[in-house]
Amino acid sequence: MKTIFPLLVLLTTTIFAQNSNTCYTSEDEPTLDLNSITKCTIEKNNGKDKKNKKVSFQVSSRRRVKRKKDLVKGINSNFSKKISNVKKNTQIVNSLNIEGVDERGVISFFKVDEIPLFDSCEDVAIAKQNKCFSSQINKHVSDNLVYPKNSYRKRIQGRVLVNFIINKEGNVEITNTLFPYKGEELRDEANRIVKKLPRFIPGKQSGVKVNVQYSLKMKFNIPGVKRSNIRKEVKNVELDKVYAFDELEKVPTFKNCSSESGNAFDCFATELKKHVVANFAYPTDAIDNNIEGIVYVSFVISAKGEIVNLRAKGPKDGAILEKAAKRLIEKLPKLKPGLKDGKKVDAKYEFPIEFFLN
Repeated sequence: MKTIFPLLVLLTTTIFAQNSNTCYTSEDEPTLDLNSITKCTIEKNNGKDKKNKKVSFQVSSRRRVKRKKDLVKGINSNFSKKISNVKKNTQIVNSLNIEGVDERGVISFFKVDEIPLFDSCEDVAIAKQNKCFSSQINKHVSDNLVYPKNSYRKRIQGRVLVNFIINKEGNVEITNTLFPYKGEELRDEANRIVKKLPRFIPGKQSGVKVNVQYSLKMKFNIPGVKRSNIRKEVKNVELDKVYAFDELEKVPTFKNCSSESGNAFDCFATELKKHVVANFAYPTDAIDNNIEGIVYVSFVISAKGEIVNLRAKGPKDGAILEKAAKRLIEKLPKLKPGLKDGKKVDAKYEFPIEFFLN
């Protein structure tokens, strides 16, 4: 009825539905660094006309440090806890500089000296604590997951990726959740399950309690049923006339934005930022190969409110960044089209996404 598959970088729980539910993310998307730090900022110029203001995004992640074993075998060896990585109890722990902790005071689950533990795993041998953790979290998901009825009826399936912190007190704090197209109910269910996790024994780095970042992937699947939540690829179409935002009476907006021209662009910028935060993480392959730079994205919001003619131009050897940026725009919902002389028209928008590695 329910099958559990552990993966290398994060936990995968596959739920085969029996009057239950599913979640899914497109298989052809670039692999994402689920423990990445993502920062998005809106930068506006000082132009008097709000329609001329541009939204820019800055997305960052930590550089990946390859350990000797990784370089030899070409694989990530952090999944199995190595006893040699555990600091001796006699080590001095009163230093303010704890190795591996980022600027938020958070360290990856796969890099921390002593991982957070369920109470039932406390007395397990160190070499088996990872396995115990995985087993207990899988059991928690299996025991608590309830497929949203509406999503099950509509055949919405896919993967939900919940990134959360197990803080110094052992409590869970969700940082962000990636979910499939039309998978909002699946996201909410995954978040509910994570929030029900018990209080953990906190993780430690160099003997000091730290906040630990973990990523949980839940895959929902209805056997023999084709998922309905498949987004069509952004198409290229012939357009007679395309207008810039500053040529319009009313700029395109998201459906929950007011149509008033005074705040339409501000709402557009805010909703675009929310979309980036909810859907983006730095591609893992780009981190491994130290690929960074600016990707310039342009697209047209058609008179029907659809995203068409999507293009992305990035740095040399930055094809993976271009692909990630395109995937992000392809996930945009249908918008309210812009207006010119009282008529719906095609409007072009472009903005830069800066990828950089700390």
